[in-house]
Amino acid sequence: MDISQEAIDLIIAWEVAGGERELARSLYDRRYTHPHWPGNEASGLTIGIGYDLRHQTNNFEGDWKMRLSALPVPDAYDRLRAYLGVGGSRAAERATRDISIPWDDAMIVFRIRRLPSYIDLAKSAFPGVDTLGPHAWGALTSLVYNCGTKTKDKPLKKKAYDSIRAAIAARSIRGVADGIREMKAFHTAATPEIARGLHRRRDAEAALVMRTWILEAGEVVKPNLSVA
Repeated sequence: MDISQEAIDLIIAWEVAGGERELARSLYDRRYTHPHWPGNEASGLTIGIGYDLRHQTNNFEGDWKMRLSALPVPDAYDRLRAYLGVGGSRAAERATRDISIPWDDAMIVFRIRRLPSYIDLAKSAFPGVDTLGPHAWGALTSLVYNCGTKTKDKPLKKKAYDSIRAAIAARSIRGVADGIREMKAFHTAATPEIARGLHRRRDAEAALVMRTWILEAGEVVKPNLSVA
């Protein structure tokens, strides 16, 4: 079993288009083919489908070297490599605006290179989530894709993640959804605009978890998965 297509669409929608999957391709082509900075302190220069160079130091070469080297800008790979592990800025955006990454390249790296690793990371961070169905697993993959797994010196994030783990152990679908929503307390440190977007994404993930009760075929999932 893998994560659901709905979960994959959710990740793409929120990484590119503020939750609107049908707008993702057109918005990417208009705004995000060039490296960009989301504007928050935690993020670095970002390319592709939410590929944050600040947090991908160990993966960048394998994920992007071949594709960036094939772009019309011959030094794209080396120039972007300079932004690994550092915070983003508007100056970094301006310095790389001549680099353009096509949608197809962005999607290939996302689907083939990065998504499988995040699916596994979610399973590792939240043991047993793979037994709750593809929607719950996919929602937590989205959470990890967006927020990572580290909780050191982040008590509110740790509290939410611990709640999710406890809910998985109890096989409580509603508990998993509630744990995701607990992350909103952690997001209050962000600017109001960014926090609103993060809160909406957590709500979308929680709603997807609750759909665990409905399989793609329209059948009710086995009732041993508690919604209490």
